[in-house]
Amino acid sequence: MKIFIVLLLMIAVSAVFADPVVDLTLTAPDGNITGLGYGQGYLWALDQSSKTVYKLNPANGAVVDSWVCTQTGSRTPTGLTQCSNYVYVAAAMAPNFTNPYCYRYSTAGTYTSTFDLDC
Repeated sequence: MKIFIVLLLMIAVSAVFADPVVDLTLTAPDGNITGLGYGQGYLWALDQSSKTVYKLNPANGAVVDSWVCTQTGSRTPTGLTQCSNYVYVAAAMAPNFTNPYCYRYSTAGTYTSTFDLDC
């Protein structure tokens, strides 16, 4: 039993100190990505400057679809997540990022609703 525990500890230590391996590097579709999510087999990226959401093929980084978040108005997009059939974009008033809201879009880019994120 002691030998088994020692072997298990040796394997755990070697795994912790092993060099990380990068499997794939993708080029960002735009210059100021501030949000990145994964869902329904795609990567979802948000560019803060252009307020654009990108649907990306995770195997090669190719843009499958994209749309501009026009509903954010003067708010700056700060983050993104994807859940079920929706993409959620968080945005707030710069420079202190106050008055935050979340904008919900279908995965096809259709705006569906907004809700307040201020607690």
